[in-house]
Amino acid sequence: MTAKEYWNKAEQLRKRINRKIHEIYVLRQRAEGMNGIGMSDMPKTVSPEPNKIENAVCKIITLEEEIRETQEEYDTLVMNMQNCIQQIEDEDARDLLMKRYIEFKPWQDIMCEMGYSESSCYRLHRTGLSALKS
Repeated sequence: MTAKEYWNKAEQLRKRINRKIHEIYVLRQRAEGMNGIGMSDMPKTVSPEPNKIENAVCKIITLEEEIRETQEEYDTLVMNMQNCIQQIEDEDARDLLMKRYIEFKPWQDIMCEMGYSESSCYRLHRTGLSALKS
C-alpha cells in the first residue's frame, strides 16, 4: 500500500467514525426529547411509532458496535504503517513520516517542530517514502 493509499484509507475511516459518533449524538438528543419530562395539559399526539426510545437505543448500540469495528480496522492500519516506518534507518525521515502518517500533523506543524524549510521537509519526505517502498 502506498503512502497516498494509506492516507486516503485512514482519512476515510476517521470520517466514518466521526460521522457515526455524530449520529449517536443526534439520536441521544432526540431520545432525551422523547422522555416526556415536563408537565403540560396539552393533549399528547399519538405516535405512529410507539417504541421510539427503544428503537433509538437499539440504533445507538448498533452504531457503537460499528464504531468499535471501524476503530479496530483503523488501529490495525495505523499499526501496520507504524511498523513499516520503524524500519527506516534515516532518523529524520522516520521522524517526519511518523509525524505525518501516524500523528496526522499538517505540514506547517511538522516544519515548525523539525525546524525545516518547506523544500527541505518535502525532500526529506520523498527520501522517507523511497525508503518505505524498498
